[in-house]
Amino acid sequence: MTDFNTEQAYKQAKLRLKEERVFYVHVGVYITINIAFIIFFLTSKQYLDNWSFWWLSALRPFLWGIGILCHGLWTFRRNIKWLKNTIYSKRWEEHKITEIMNDDDLKL
Repeated sequence: MTDFNTEQAYKQAKLRLKEERVFYVHVGVYITINIAFIIFFLTSKQYLDNWSFWWLSALRPFLWGIGILCHGLWTFRRNIKWLKNTIYSKRWEEHKITEIMNDDDLKL
């Protein structure tokens, strides 16, 4: 491996590590905030009769969880086999370029 390839591989690995670290911080914040909210709601008696408040409180972790799921799929997209053929992959991009180049409309 040349120095340029080694340096490029190092930069890509460092970027990937940063993406994973940000994801794990996101999961940690999600867990911490939701545990704090659960403790707050269970200890405060004034919100027990307010069902709209409970509905919104139950909806928040669910929607945030969907966001974390999407964040995780994006972060680990290189490791998930069924994501390798999506429009976000290099393989799909190269296949589409070849398909467009071979298209009859583009031939002169």
